[in-house]
Amino acid sequence: MSGFKPVRMRDGSSYTGSAQRCYYATAANLFVGDPVTLDANGADANGVLRVTKATAGTAGTIYGIVVGMEPNRDDLTKKYLASGDTGYVMVCTDPNVVYQAQEDGAGGFLALADIGLNTNYVATAGTAATGVSGSELDSDAPVVGATLQFKIIGLAQFEGNLANVGTADAVWECTINTSIANPNSVGI
Repeated sequence: MSGFKPVRMRDGSSYTGSAQRCYYATAANLFVGDPVTLDANGADANGVLRVTKATAGTAGTIYGIVVGMEPNRDDLTKKYLASGDTGYVMVCTDPNVVYQAQEDGAGGFLALADIGLNTNYVATAGTAATGVSGSELDSDAPVVGATLQFKIIGLAQFEGNLANVGTADAVWECTINTSIANPNSVGI
């Protein structure tokens, strides 16, 4: 599993697929599951909010996660926006959504004791064939700092995942900590 996948709301209710239509026109590949932030250019010519791929790392704010893309009518085989492409994407912007994401396993592994701490994300290449993001949780930096991008709130509960703890295959549940819609919070 790669990228950030919405799975439920923080209060336990179902995520219903709600998303905001946004315009993307920057020079970086964009995939479903990638974090995005607001573009300095505001809106497109139709008044639709512009977003850009969020910068991975401390102090990089996040507006939401890409959960879908409008088809490219010139090439219906494309499942992502390649560098230099423009188009409309659907972004989950609700700060109360819980996401599942795999850790990167570089420089160490996340542990059950890290639940409640914050970490950044690592922007890695997505897969053009599937259109899915390669972004993952940064596993070597969980701390209490309020400027880190995601709060780890638990281990994803599916068969076999507990055995993945201590490997790069572990999938965690997290929320956006540097959401533009919410103030940052320290970890526990």
